[in-house]
Amino acid sequence: MRYSREQLAAKFAELDTELLRLAAIDAPEEELWVAFEHLVHVPTSSIEQADRRWWWEQVYGAMERHGLTALSRLVSEPR
Repeated sequence: MRYSREQLAAKFAELDTELLRLAAIDAPEEELWVAFEHLVHVPTSSIEQADRRWWWEQVYGAMERHGLTALSRLVSEPR
């Protein structure tokens, strides 16, 4: 099955909603990663070649928005 960009975007919207919910209840980081892995686990073969770069940009963007990258952690740490 191939996903359209709209279907993939819906997955990211669902991911953002779930990660915000988990952050609101102060869930452990491990739970954020479990949700992340569950919601973005899509075989590369199911993403159109033209959308693959976009897909990975969305993955990394979601990680940054929710503080799951080293860079986002550096920015959010108090000085």
